[in-house]
Amino acid sequence: MSKNNFRSVYSPEIQRLAEVALYLQRNFLTLITERVTKNNMSVSQFNLLGFLSQGHSLNMNKLASLMRHTMPATTGLMDRLVQAGLVERLASKTDRRQVLAKITPKGTALFNELKSQIAFTLSEITEKLSDDDLAAWLRIYNATHEYFVGIKYIEP
Repeated sequence: MSKNNFRSVYSPEIQRLAEVALYLQRNFLTLITERVTKNNMSVSQFNLLGFLSQGHSLNMNKLASLMRHTMPATTGLMDRLVQAGLVERLASKTDRRQVLAKITPKGTALFNELKSQIAFTLSEITEKLSDDDLAAWLRIYNATHEYFVGIKYIEP
């Protein structure tokens, strides 16, 4: 189907996809919330760690933009993560006025531990899928990811 030939939002298939997407989103959000709160962290703090876990430092404006938060809200999240030793602030080498955020080894370890717990749950979910179904699911999720990268909702 071409990009200019959208399926009707009212089609039964799209309505069912919307129901499933919302159900999965609620359940994964609940799962993530349970896991991160056990580590005295909020979901927003986990998301911030996720952006920083990509391996490069980000300035506060970029983080606020990615998080869809105001600068003061992002600064508050950063303050708590810095205090916990999960993130560090660095001065930019090119612009001393700019503050960069970088995940620490402790932050990376915690993020990877939580990500592994999510991977375990996905492993359980996909246990009953055939290899072809799993490949199809991954292809669909990759296409969804590319859509959001294309409209700048997420960092690639």
